[in-house]
Amino acid sequence: MIVLPFPPPPLAVLRALELLGNARGGDRGGAARAGALADLERPWEPAACTGELGAAVWSWCDDVVAWINHEYAWRPAQMVPACWSHHPHIARELPVLAVLRWEAENAAGPQLMEEWNRYAFPMFCDRMAQRLGESTCRTGRHQDWPAESRYIAFLEASPR
Repeated sequence: MIVLPFPPPPLAVLRALELLGNARGGDRGGAARAGALADLERPWEPAACTGELGAAVWSWCDDVVAWINHEYAWRPAQMVPACWSHHPHIARELPVLAVLRWEAENAAGPQLMEEWNRYAFPMFCDRMAQRLGESTCRTGRHQDWPAESRYIAFLEASPR
């Protein structure tokens, strides 16, 4: 096989996306069964997901990282680091990237896939590389957050 298939979302993620799609599409029954639109969990915002959905999103992101690293990373420094879950800036963007790719794969035309390939994925890679900088994470050795001490000092100095 020349290319590997994109990993499908777990059932909990598919259910959440279906409920959101029904609510966006005006399916009042679907939205009513799920509760108010504002109460629906969004898999692309995992910090707000609870229980089964939150765990499913993170598991899916692991699969998506493995897929990205196989399909798109030619050089080791281009890979999403194995320690991605220790980097909030990566962990926040991966679910968005995964959902956009899933939607593109299931679209009736190629436009969403072109947008993912042209914009979403390259911009994710650029932001990831810029934010990681020259850290050893890019070469396979996790580096703790270099700005942590300044962040703590900021919190201590901030009036609350």
